[in-house]
Amino acid sequence: MLTRLSLRKSLPLLLGIFGLMFTVLLTTWHLPTRIEETLTDWRDHTAQHLALLQSSLSDHRRLGRNAELETELADLASLEGVRWAMVIGPDLQIIATTRLGLTAERLELIDAAALKARVDSGRPAWAGEGARQLAIYPLDHVAQNGTPVREALLAEYDFTPMLAQTKRDAWFYLAQTLTLLLLLGLILNRIYGRLLTRRLARIDQAARQFAIDQRPQTLAVAGRDEIGRLAATLSRMMNQLHERQLALSESEQLLRDLIDTAPIGMLVVDRELRVLQANPAAAALFGCTPGELIGNLPGDRLAESDATARLRSTPANTALELTGRRNGQDIPLEISCTPFQRYGVRHFLVLLRDISDRLRAEQRLRFLAHFDPLTQLANRNYLMQRLDQLLAARLPLSLLYLDLDHFKRINDSLGHEIGDKLLIQIGDRLGQLMPEKSLLSRTGGDEFMLLLDGSDARRAEQLAKSIIERFELPVRIGQYECFVSPSIGIAVSDGRHSATELLKRVDLALYAAKDAGRNRTVIYNEALSDAAASRRELEQALRHALDHEEFVLHYQPQVNAQGEPEVMEALLRWASPDRGLVPPGEFIPVLEESGMIIEATRWVFREACRQACRWHAMGHALRIAVNLSPLDFRQADLAGSLLAILEEEGASASMLELEVTESALLEADEHVQQTLGRLKAAGLPLLLDDFGTGYASLTYLQRFRFDGIKIDREFVSGLPDSEQSVALVRGILTMASHLGLHVVAEGVENERQAAFLRLNGCPSLQGFHYARPQPAAQCRLQQNGRPINLQLPLDG
Repeated sequence: MLTRLSLRKSLPLLLGIFGLMFTVLLTTWHLPTRIEETLTDWRDHTAQHLALLQSSLSDHRRLGRNAELETELADLASLEGVRWAMVIGPDLQIIATTRLGLTAERLELIDAAALKARVDSGRPAWAGEGARQLAIYPLDHVAQNGTPVREALLAEYDFTPMLAQTKRDAWFYLAQTLTLLLLLGLILNRIYGRLLTRRLARIDQAARQFAIDQRPQTLAVAGRDEIGRLAATLSRMMNQLHERQLALSESEQLLRDLIDTAPIGMLVVDRELRVLQANPAAAALFGCTPGELIGNLPGDRLAESDATARLRSTPANTALELTGRRNGQDIPLEISCTPFQRYGVRHFLVLLRDISDRLRAEQRLRFLAHFDPLTQLANRNYLMQRLDQLLAARLPLSLLYLDLDHFKRINDSLGHEIGDKLLIQIGDRLGQLMPEKSLLSRTGGDEFMLLLDGSDARRAEQLAKSIIERFELPVRIGQYECFVSPSIGIAVSDGRHSATELLKRVDLALYAAKDAGRNRTVIYNEALSDAAASRRELEQALRHALDHEEFVLHYQPQVNAQGEPEVMEALLRWASPDRGLVPPGEFIPVLEESGMIIEATRWVFREACRQACRWHAMGHALRIAVNLSPLDFRQADLAGSLLAILEEEGASASMLELEVTESALLEADEHVQQTLGRLKAAGLPLLLDDFGTGYASLTYLQRFRFDGIKIDREFVSGLPDSEQSVALVRGILTMASHLGLHVVAEGVENERQAAFLRLNGCPSLQGFHYARPQPAAQCRLQQNGRPINLQLPLDG
């Protein structure tokens, strides 16, 4: 009950109940006890007095002093509380008394028989109850004949005044106690109010206010006791709750903002899949407002009649593709449901994504996986799938492999945009020539494959012939007329070959067509496989030659007008233990195609540096010319590699010069320009080799800072009889003179050619007329009109 009241009321009430209980207990227990104790004390005191009086009276009685006996009785009766006193004999006769007319038989507190029995007993006794009591004390007396006589002292006591006083004292004590309790209660209530009630009330008020506005309150509650610690704890708790509430509010607001601004559609639905909340992205998917989605069921917005059942049966977080309706149009959607608890009720978070772009991208990827995006023809992957199907069914077929000759030059000269348009028209042209039940595919940059059902080689060859004839006509791209020729390889299968083997065969046939001069058709035969096997063996032998240093350098001089050598061109030769001295035309192309030419060039340059140092040590100031392959420029750092070799071998840049072919400049990108610039800045002379046989020699002279040019042997071979050769050579020499370029004419084989070149001012000549390429130890030359020996001393 007290817990239903406030502490301000419960404490006084508790103190009042305590005082009431104390009063009742004191009244019912203390007052009777006090009276009984008072009676007992008085009786004890009276008994002591009567015991003394008993002895005195016995003496008076034995000596017969009746006057003294009466005096003693009178003194006893005069005491407070004594009503009367008497001495009686054995037969209850009165010997002496303080009250006249009173006899033993008329006593009120005891009857005569009981009195006689107590007197005869000879023991002190008390009779009566309450405030009036009768004291009976025997007196010892002996008669003259020597026999004892039973006599007794009787005294009646009235304790009423004494008990009344005792009661008054008890009630006064009770009043004092209650007053003290009241004062103590008031003091305790005041202290209790200060220490407990007010402080707890402040805590309660702050807690109530915090529950209303969720703002932490300042608690003016000091102290280090439990209430003070409780206030501090409550203050910290309110601050923490407030901070968490702020964080939660910010988090909820952030979540709401994220949901509202999320690019993906989000719905909160109940167990019945009824929409409770929707974000703008979800509404945009269906072409409505978020409010219009509230209360919708899946059937209201989805095209499938079983959408609700499918959503219910789909596992959580599993994407399900359904169709939504937006403004009368169907949109593909990816929907997933995630269950969660909200206020103890199960809900679902539904994520919706418009997968139109993804489906289009997948469709595009499927297209790209099987078709060429430029020409819209089948790609290599689709061709291989079709080829595998036909071969798995053991069906005969023919495969044509077409490659456009020198297509890269069109890209380089006219640009890739023109090249792409050309490929599109070529694809259209080939498509017009394709027979039924055939497949045309673009398998590479300028490569096409034609898959024909049936293994009729003649039919395939006729198709190839038709293609070559059709390509004789130019292809017009805008203002350009492009002449393109194809090289075609053909492989025929009866269905018993693998796709890999068939592709290998048609590839060999295509390369044979290119090696045979391009713009032609070659049908695969076993000889091509033998040639390919021989080529692989040659390539392996060349790798072995590089590893075991089987290559050697031969040197051919470049002489001045007096026939004296100034430059020795280093020419690579292969001294094979099995094949002998292999001509460069047999292995140099293999080195270039396999990429081993890069390693071979570094070896040649290093050996040239060493030989130049030897000749300079012998006093022969000869430079050595080293040829660079077009593939050398595909290195990441050609210039750095050559300059590092120069430094390692201790050779100077003036001891060597580099010859660059025009074909190496066909891809004259920034990397090639930087490489030539670094080599030129290092002091290495640069010469443009095979000048006049390329496609843009004059352009190269304008773009690159060459030190000289070499006239190709095709122009020198017609001198001096060919008017065209004479005109071209004279023009080259005149141009070089004006540009300040050094000129070397290569391929000089007789004196007539040498005389013409000297007469027209060609500064350097090279050819068999002067010397054939020889090892350094076998070189014999003229210098200052005398023969010189370039062979090293035996101790060198």
